[in-house]
Amino acid sequence: MSKLPFRKTTIVDSVFQELKKRIIADDYKAGFQLRQDQLATEMGTSRIPVREALLRLEGEGLIEIIPHKGGVVKGLSLAEASELFNLRILIECNLLKKSLKNMKDSDFDEAEQALLKFDEVVLNTKNIDQWTALNWNYHYQFYKAAKQPFSIKLLQMLHNNTDRYVRQQLLHKGAPSKAHAEHSELLLLARTGDIEAACNLLERHIASTFSQIKIYLK
Repeated sequence: MSKLPFRKTTIVDSVFQELKKRIIADDYKAGFQLRQDQLATEMGTSRIPVREALLRLEGEGLIEIIPHKGGVVKGLSLAEASELFNLRILIECNLLKKSLKNMKDSDFDEAEQALLKFDEVVLNTKNIDQWTALNWNYHYQFYKAAKQPFSIKLLQMLHNNTDRYVRQQLLHKGAPSKAHAEHSELLLLARTGDIEAACNLLERHIASTFSQIKIYLK
């Protein structure tokens, strides 16, 4: 892989995003060692921003930093996935219930625009590295009006930790179309103010995603 032309002001973010993209895309398999000196040479930077990027990757649960080995890419785990998706159901359904009471027409319009962007990329199987970010952006539109920043921050961390799992799920045949249908139904229920039905659908949507991931992990 060629050296990357990073700007000094964003070098840590750039290294972090590039390494994260490679891990999520499965360029770096489980057990792959991310050595600071090697990455610094490859990316044309010093070891300091690489070290900071590795710490951020560890914080997102993508790698484990082991003495004398550096960062080691973590494998996909059924037990971990189960815990992460169960937490997502608890937090997201609670946020949705609180948020829908405060959402305005402009919020629903923003959700619709986020869905169009998701569909444009995912349904056409383009730019796979953007899929999970677009998925998060769509879901976030239904939670921000709850005005619970700590819950949102925790939830975004959970989404970051499920990136690789969701990516594998969306590669399944028919999964993008199913995601579109469920996303569209969620938007419709939210617009009509049917909070109970929207929360039930959201729970089924997240649980269904995990069910497909479980098949892959087995």
